Amino acid sequence: MRSKRAIWLLEELQTPHEVVHHQRNPQTNLAPASLAAIHPLAKSPDIVDAVRTLCELGTVMECLLDQTPQHNLRPAISESC
Repeated sequence: MRSKRAIWLLEELQTPHEVVHHQRNPQTNLAPASLAAIHPLAKSPDIVDAVRTLCELGTVMECLLDQTPQHNLRPAISESC
């Protein structure tokens, strides 16, 4: 379900992207080798671009939002809670 949030944000930001599905083993729930090749802990969601590979939803979302400051999907950095 976490990956759906990353996809939602990419679509909301109108960012071109490709979704790659990795099927876990139905008996062991272990990640396939294709996911382990992207991240050593075989975690998802992952964002892979020319510069880096990010995993962990919070990091992925922060990076996407940092790259698109023209969108108003979070409070300004100068605002405090």
